[in-house]
Amino acid sequence: MEKIASQFERLAVGALMVLLMATILFGTLLTAWSLVEDLLQVHELVAEPKALFDVFGLFVAVLVGIELLKILRHLREVHEVDTTLVVQTALIALCNKVITANLADMPWTELMAVAALIGALAAAILALRPTPA
Repeated sequence: MEKIASQFERLAVGALMVLLMATILFGTLLTAWSLVEDLLQVHELVAEPKALFDVFGLFVAVLVGIELLKILRHLREVHEVDTTLVVQTALIALCNKVITANLADMPWTELMAVAALIGALAAAILALRPTPA
């Protein structure tokens, strides 16, 4: 039964990796397309801040996908989840929320919650660092 479970895990992780690579590819193409469109609409080398933040949001979304791919590759090779990679990916995804959110319209309670999450994830990264020998 363990052998079947191991093969199933391998197959599922492999399928997720293929799907994630396709998603990253399409996300990268979408980011490039969006950037080119925005650059073509810019007059006098002055870009709209909203357009820039939209492109930054797409960049970070692709980076989250790349980090997820790292987690899956590590899982496939070592057969265990690297907690540090997961926490780093969560921090990147949360930063994506901060980049794409309209902070002026966000209630102060949500701002405090996001700040607390960022602080907690940063503390977790520090706590998970290997201690020097």
